[in-house]
Amino acid sequence: MRFDSARQAWHDAFDGSAAAFDYEAMGNRSTVTSKARRGRKLIIRGEVQGEANQVICRIDVPRVSGVEAIVGKGSGSRVMDSCEKGIIQSVVAKLRQSDPLAYCWGMAAYAPPAKRFKERAALLQYLMSEFDKWEEPHPRDKVSQLALFCISASALRDVNGRSIDLGHARKILWCDKKGWDGTWVKIWKRLQRRLDPLPGRALGPVSELVQEYRIRFKKAC
Repeated sequence: MRFDSARQAWHDAFDGSAAAFDYEAMGNRSTVTSKARRGRKLIIRGEVQGEANQVICRIDVPRVSGVEAIVGKGSGSRVMDSCEKGIIQSVVAKLRQSDPLAYCWGMAAYAPPAKRFKERAALLQYLMSEFDKWEEPHPRDKVSQLALFCISASALRDVNGRSIDLGHARKILWCDKKGWDGTWVKIWKRLQRRLDPLPGRALGPVSELVQEYRIRFKKAC
């Protein structure tokens, strides 16, 4: 998996197709095995060599203990991939306990599409519960459609900087610009304000881990 950014790491941690660095290929499949009480301990020692076969980089790879499965080339890469994903997923699991709303935002915005449904539903429920407190006269079904669009559009803006097309929001509500400015824009802004703090709260713990991982990787090289 990739550690380019906290968003990328979150995505790859829940993406079954993300691949890790192929440490066995990079290290010319330099591995050492030692006996353990259950199975064997696999220690991957990666070295990147230059054209004259001189070692220009050594990679410090965590040790993985357990029963070694003989599955052919690239098995060490898959082990490393699983370890890296587990590290990120552990941070996300702690966030789920300490800040459920931030967790829901992270899954809804950064996880692969197939992983997002429950968390987006939870965010929608949160926004609608907030709307109920405002005691506004707007139709609840239309507000729920607007809130769902707000979640999706805000997530896209967070991930790739895409600006939000409010014209699409007006189409959802079947209102013109005058009706939007006079009736709906206030609700829209209040919905957005509820979501605005969530990206920072979601990415903070993951970003710290990604930064630490990249620093250690550079030192190892």
